[in-house]
Amino acid sequence: MSPKELKDQKLSDIYHALITLLNEKPLEKISITELTGLAGVSRTYYYKNFDTIGDVISQFGFLSMIQYIRRLPNQPKLTLSLLMTHYFQLVKNERHSQLTLIDAGMEQVLIKVFNTVFHYLMKKKLFDIPAERRLDPYWGAFLSGAVINMSISWLRQGSIESPAFMGAKIDRFVRA
Repeated sequence: MSPKELKDQKLSDIYHALITLLNEKPLEKISITELTGLAGVSRTYYYKNFDTIGDVISQFGFLSMIQYIRRLPNQPKLTLSLLMTHYFQLVKNERHSQLTLIDAGMEQVLIKVFNTVFHYLMKKKLFDIPAERRLDPYWGAFLSGAVINMSISWLRQGSIESPAFMGAKIDRFVRA
């Protein structure tokens, strides 16, 4: 395993250990010793790579989003509908973890991760969006909060609609 693969594996292990513990107890009752023990990583690893438990969630979220971006179709410009369809598929695939984080009150971490990735996609002009929105410093924050809140409602209602339906719905809301 390469150093990068090992680092990603440790991140995945500590993230999934956190999800397991969050299903058993509130965040404030989880100790770093307990978390690292369950993950099979050292406390030194934890303190070297994270300042807070929220950092574990953020870094794993960024890793997931990087993998998400790599799976996007190789096209010069993507539609917002397609980007959101892929995002909702990612959320659906991680339904249990997403709901666990939401129940633990970690919505702001999810919004932060989405916002960071969304700004990256806007900066790289990977999808068609009017320049005035791309340049507006609040546009990303607005859309990030809206998408995460929609995904929360969608997950809590059982994810009945398809990811494609949700992607198209966000596209319609944005264009309205």
